[in-house]
Amino acid sequence: MKPTFPAIAMVAAISGLAQANDGWGSAIIDLSGYEFRDELGSPNNEILEISILPEARISCIVWDLTLTTFTAPGSDFPSWGSEANIDFNGEINLQVSDTSSGVVNENNAGSVNVDFTLGSDGILSLEFWDSFVDIPGAADAVLQEGSFITIYGSWAPSPGPLAAMGFVGVFVARRRR
Repeated sequence: MKPTFPAIAMVAAISGLAQANDGWGSAIIDLSGYEFRDELGSPNNEILEISILPEARISCIVWDLTLTTFTAPGSDFPSWGSEANIDFNGEINLQVSDTSSGVVNENNAGSVNVDFTLGSDGILSLEFWDSFVDIPGAADAVLQEGSFITIYGSWAPSPGPLAAMGFVGVFVARRRR
């Protein structure tokens, strides 16, 4: 099942900032509790779908994530922190940790400048996946409380939606008379 994060406030924040600050905005997304299970594309993986704005342009991702890995039953060694990954719309991949051992409450923070545009549905899809599956179908790692990302971007509606909004405005104005 794909949980969808209702981002009404985020859409309002981005669209409001788009007018106030040359089209730039940001959104903070809580990732606490998301688990890393199987290889990229597995139906067992957790996917977070965030509704931002149609054709929004993503320019920067900032993260502050706290990761804990698990030990497979019968194993002496935990899953490595460096195996936990987050895929962003198939455009970029974030390796949560670079630690080649198990981790407990390891904090990883950073940022990356990116340049990609969301589709006409305005959905940013995050897939939480594991590059080496220690426990098939079960979680190899989890993001602890207080884990979040901040997405920065801009939005400039294409002429089609602007024209449609103009026609609606004309229609409404004529109805009032």
